[in-house]
Amino acid sequence: MCDTEHNVQIVNIKQGEVYHYSIVLLKGELTNPCCNGKLRITVNNSQAVPFSFAVEKKDEGNVESKREVRQKFRVLLRLIGGESLYEVQYCKVKTCISLTYTVPDTTFTVVPVYIICKGHSGRYQSHEHDPHNDSDHACRKITLAVELLQCLYAEKLHEHGFGRKTFTLESPCKPFHSALEWQRSTTMTEGELWHQFAAELIQSKCYDMQRVKVVGFLSSTHFAGITDGDYSYENIRTKTTGHAALGGGGLALFGTGCLYTWPCLLEAVCDAFINKQPVDCGKLLDDSNYRRTYGGCFATTLGSVCHEMGHTFDLGHTPDSSIMGDGFDAIDNVFVGSYGYHCANGPKRIIDTKPHGLAGRLTQLKRPGDVLRERSDAKRNDGVFFAAISALTLSYHRWFNHATAFISEALHFDNITKTVTSCNGSTKIVLAELRSTENGMMHKCWTFPVGPSQSSTFTLPKLPNLQNFTLFVMDTDGNILKANLSSISSAKICY
Repeated sequence: MCDTEHNVQIVNIKQGEVYHYSIVLLKGELTNPCCNGKLRITVNNSQAVPFSFAVEKKDEGNVESKREVRQKFRVLLRLIGGESLYEVQYCKVKTCISLTYTVPDTTFTVVPVYIICKGHSGRYQSHEHDPHNDSDHACRKITLAVELLQCLYAEKLHEHGFGRKTFTLESPCKPFHSALEWQRSTTMTEGELWHQFAAELIQSKCYDMQRVKVVGFLSSTHFAGITDGDYSYENIRTKTTGHAALGGGGLALFGTGCLYTWPCLLEAVCDAFINKQPVDCGKLLDDSNYRRTYGGCFATTLGSVCHEMGHTFDLGHTPDSSIMGDGFDAIDNVFVGSYGYHCANGPKRIIDTKPHGLAGRLTQLKRPGDVLRERSDAKRNDGVFFAAISALTLSYHRWFNHATAFISEALHFDNITKTVTSCNGSTKIVLAELRSTENGMMHKCWTFPVGPSQSSTFTLPKLPNLQNFTLFVMDTDGNILKANLSSISSAKICY
C-alpha cells in the first residue's frame, strides 16, 4: 500500500450541479503523484464509469518546509441519468461529488448523420486492411465527437458567465443514404455538395429542418496521396475529393478524410489528442495545420466541426484568434490542458465565402502553405474561446435555451430609417451586429445589457458603405433578424 500523502481536488465544479449533456469536463489537482498511482472513478459507491484522463504540467513548491509536487489534471467523465454520487479515487485517497444529468425537454436539437452516396461501400478512408472503418464505427466516432462539442460549448459559455448552456443532441449518429452517385460526388465542389445534401435532407422529410441542425459527414472522402514531395495544404486539397467543411442554416457538412484519427470510445479521447504518431502523407490525409500528427489531425478537424456548427447557430466570423476566428486548431487544449499547447507556427487562415445556400451562408477556410503566422494564445483559461459577441449570441439562441416553439412576427426592419423593432413589447433587443455580406466577418457590434433601460428598438447609426453589410439582430427570446442592407427587399426575419 502506498504511504505517500496524496490529495485530490476538483476545482471547476460545485456539489449538486445539474448538467443537460452527458460528457463533462472535470479540472483537478493531484498532490504528490506516485509511480504506481492510478485514477479510478465510480458512481454510487460501486459502478465504474467511463472516463478519459490527461495530466498537465507539474508545479513544485515549498509548503511548511516540506516539498510538494502538484499535478493539474483534466478528466472527461460520462454521467449516468439522474442524481448520482461520483467518487474520484487515487491510491487510498478520494473525493466525492454529487452531480445530476437530465435530458432537456426542447424542440430544437442537433442530429449527426453519416452520408453514404449511392454505390459507395460506406467505409471511410483509413489504414490498409482496417477492419473498423465501416459505417457503424464511423457513427460511433461522430456521436462521441458531437458529445465532446456539447461539453466544449458549455464550458466556453460558462467562462463568459452564462452558465453551462449547450445544444441538445437528439439522437446518436445514423447513416443517411444519398441518391447522389458516388462517382458524381467526386467531381463536385464543397458548395455543390452542401446544396445537394441540404436539398436531399429537406426532400426526405426525415428531419424537420426548421427545428433541427444536421451535422453531416460524407463517407466517400478520398485522398490520393502525396507523391511529388509537395506537402502544402493546397496540394493536399487538390488530391482530395468528397471533402467539405461548410456550415450555415440547418446543415454543417464535413469530409471524413481524417476520421481514422478519431476515437470510438470516451476512454481513448485524451490519448487521441496527444497522439504524436506521424501521418503517412503518401497514403492518408493530413489536415492538422501542418502538425503532421494523428493528434493534430483530430484536433484540427474537430475544431473545424466546432467552427462550422457555430455558423449553423448563426454566429459570424470574428477578427481574432477565437473559435469563430482562426483559433480552432488548438481545441485539444480544452480537453487535455497543457498537453495541447503546440510550439509550431501555423499558416494564417484566409476566410472566403460561398454563394447563399438553401438555409444560410456557407464559409470556407483555406490555409495557404506559403503564409505562416505566429499563434497568439488567448490569455484566458486554455487559450480557446468564443468572442464575447459570439458567446452572447449563443446564450440567447433557441438551440441553447431548451425552447419549444417559434414566435411569429417577432422583429421588424424598416429599411428607410434602418430601425429594428420588436413586435412583442415584452421582448428587448440584446445585440446587433454589422457583418460583411461578402464573408460574414463582424465589422461592428452593439450589446444591450438586460435592465430597465433596455429598448425594444435599435436604429443603426449612420455609417458609410452600408450596402456591403448585413445587419444581424437578436432579442431576449432568441428571435433573429438578418437584413442585407444593399436592398430593401432583402430584409429577412428569422423566428
